[in-house]
Amino acid sequence: MRTDETAAEGFTTQVANEVAAIRYADLPPHALTRARLVLLDWFGAVVAGSVEPAGRIAQAIASETESRPVASLIGTNLRSSPREAAMANAIAAHALDFDDSSLWTDGHPSAAVVSAAVALGETLRSSTGQVVAAIVAGLQGQARIALATGPSAYESGFHGTGIYGTFGAAGACSHLLDIGVQGLEQAYTLAATQAAGLRRPFGTMGKHLNAAKAASNGMLAAQLAAKGFTAPTDGIEGRQGFAWTHSTTFDPSRPQQIMGNRLAIESILFKRHASCHGTHSSIDGVAQLRAQYAFAEEDIASVRLFVPEKVTDICCISDPVSGLEGKFSVRHAASVALAGLDTGPAGFSDESVQDARLVALRELVTVCPEADRPLTAPTRVQVTLLKGDVLEAEVDVFEPTSSAGLPAEWKALESKFISLSSPVIGMRAARDVVDRIERLDPDCTIDQLFNL
Repeated sequence: MRTDETAAEGFTTQVANEVAAIRYADLPPHALTRARLVLLDWFGAVVAGSVEPAGRIAQAIASETESRPVASLIGTNLRSSPREAAMANAIAAHALDFDDSSLWTDGHPSAAVVSAAVALGETLRSSTGQVVAAIVAGLQGQARIALATGPSAYESGFHGTGIYGTFGAAGACSHLLDIGVQGLEQAYTLAATQAAGLRRPFGTMGKHLNAAKAASNGMLAAQLAAKGFTAPTDGIEGRQGFAWTHSTTFDPSRPQQIMGNRLAIESILFKRHASCHGTHSSIDGVAQLRAQYAFAEEDIASVRLFVPEKVTDICCISDPVSGLEGKFSVRHAASVALAGLDTGPAGFSDESVQDARLVALRELVTVCPEADRPLTAPTRVQVTLLKGDVLEAEVDVFEPTSSAGLPAEWKALESKFISLSSPVIGMRAARDVVDRIERLDPDCTIDQLFNL
C-alpha cells in the first residue's frame, strides 16, 4: 500500500457506516428501476448458465452436500445450503460471460453479489425489498473498496470479480443479517482474508470459480460475523491487511472523487454480447460499419483492431479452440460481427470457433495494441475493402445507461431474458418472471419473486 497510513485510517468503518445505513424506503426511483434491470439480467444469465457444462458441474457438487437443502439451484429442482447455492448460481451466472459488469466494482458484480443475496434471502425468508436493499448496499461497499484499491490489483493478475465480489457479497449478506456497523467491519475483514481470484483462468471454467468463491466466501464472512466470530475492524486499510497485500495504488479519497454521492448500481453495464466486455467495442464498431456501408464478406481485404495495449492480456487469444476461449478472442468476436451472426451464446460456442467461414474471416483480422490508448477507450476498427476504401469506427461501450435511457434498456433486457430463459423454463414461466420483476412488490418474499 503506497499511501499515507493516517489518511487511510478508518476506511473500513467509513464504508461499513454507509452500507449499514442503506434502506429500501430511502432508495430513489431510478435506483429501483436499475435494481429491476439487475435482477432480470442476473436471473436470465443464471437460468441460461444452469444448463451449461460449468453450471451442471457446480450443481452436482452443490447437491452432494449433506447440509439442510434450503436454497434453490436456479434452473433446476435441486436445493442445497445457502453457501453452496450461492456458489452454484454464481457459476451459472458467469458461465456464458453474458452477465453485467461495472468499472466501479472492477468486474462482474451481480454474479457474486446477487447470487449470495438471493440464496441467503431465500433461506431467511427475506422480502424482496430487503434483498434489493442488500444488493444495493453490497454493490455500494464493493465499489468503494474497488475504487480505493485502484488499478494495481487487476494489473498484477487479480480478477476484480473474485476479490471485490467477496466484499460485495459480504456487504449484501451482512445487510440481510442486520449485523450493524461493527459486524460489517468484521465481515469486511473476514472477506479481505478470503479475497482471491486470478486472471490466469480466463477462457476456461476457472474464471467462473472466481465469482462462485466470492459469493460463497462473502456469505461465510457475514455469517461468521453474525455469530460473533472476531476479526479486526480495519481489515482493508490496516497494516498487513487487504490494501497492503493487494495494492500499490490504494487511495481512500478516490471513491468519493469518482462516485460522489451516487449509488454504485448506477454504474452497472448490461451486455449485448456473450463475451468479455473488452471485445464489445470491436463487435459494435464492425456492426456499425456493416450497417453504414453494406459491404459483403468477400469485399474485405483486411481488418485492423487498434486496441489498448493492456487488452492483450485480457481478451486477445489469437486462435481460440473452444467457445470459452472465443469469448476472450477479439479476433473471433470481430469475425462473428463481420459475418453478421448472432453475438449471443451461439456466436461463442465450441462449434463457432471452428466454423470454417469464421476462421477465414478471423485470418483477415489483425490486433494492433496501442500503449497510449486507455484500457477503457474504444477500439478503433479499421476495415479495408478490396476496392481500396478504408472504413473506420470507434464505439464506446463503457458508458452506463442514462436515466432517460432506462425504459429502452428494460425492453432490450426483456428480450435478452426471454431468449436466454425460455428454452430452459418455458415461455410462460419466463413471461411471468418478467411481469413480477417489473412490478417488484417489495413485500413478497424473494422466492416468490423468482418462483423458486
